[in-house]
Amino acid sequence: MSPKLLTYFIIFIVILIRKDDAELIKMTKIFGKVVSLGLNDAPENSGCLTTCYESEDCILAYFDTTDRCLLFNFNETQKLEVEETTKADGFYVAFKMSMFQTTYQNDTCPSYNILSLQVNIGPDPITWKKSGTTFTFQKCIGDWKMFHRTGPEITVCMQPMLPPALLNITQSKEYCESMGYKLTGVATVEESKWILEKMKVVKPDWNYWQAFYIDGIRTKNCSDSNPQCNNFEWSDGYTVIDDAVLNSTNAMLTFHDDNYIPENCLGVVDMGSSLTINDITCETFALNVGLVCGYKLY
Repeated sequence: MSPKLLTYFIIFIVILIRKDDAELIKMTKIFGKVVSLGLNDAPENSGCLTTCYESEDCILAYFDTTDRCLLFNFNETQKLEVEETTKADGFYVAFKMSMFQTTYQNDTCPSYNILSLQVNIGPDPITWKKSGTTFTFQKCIGDWKMFHRTGPEITVCMQPMLPPALLNITQSKEYCESMGYKLTGVATVEESKWILEKMKVVKPDWNYWQAFYIDGIRTKNCSDSNPQCNNFEWSDGYTVIDDAVLNSTNAMLTFHDDNYIPENCLGVVDMGSSLTINDITCETFALNVGLVCGYKLY
């Protein structure tokens, strides 16, 4: 596409620049529309961009030449798609974006080919992903935590939960699956440490050695002839575990309890130390009080 034609398709208007330390908060306007959503019934709002900018929760303003406008808020939006249009179509969108002075100097708007639209409203930074002429915003549901994994490059969402009754590993998997999720595996130490802290929020009357099931069961080749075997298999369909997760600096793997009952499943456990993962029984047990559900976002 030639520079002249690109200018016809895209215009940038930066307004109301606010500086938060090194971060610049800007509204960036392009010719575009929200996919599968018209503005025929939208209210008029001549100050649409300003309204979105001044609202802490707003991430996008969608409007036309007659001042009909829809605003999209972070806490009410799980997925949003925007496609580029032309000036003749009469539709505009304005992204609220975060830029950093170390990347974009002199408070200027970057050229289109290096533009990165990042939302920093929630606890996790979310970048609009561009494919062809479509921008996509996608985040976890509610207050679920987003983790970006590498090897492979995927993003997962997870949440510790406290079921109404004690469950075994099979029932824990069924509990997550009944809601459309998976009993999630843990890929990094960062994830297991976050789960541990969130467990204490989910269960305020927390006690040491209480566990929340995560995905992972010792493989069958860990038999009586090889009892101290730490080969595990994952069934969530997306977890590739980092070696540090089950390393002795993060996990206590004892293969059985004090009564020699096998402990072939995994849980995140507060052991009063820096360790976060323990092998636990796969059966219903008084200390196995919760579970961690998750799903692959993209």
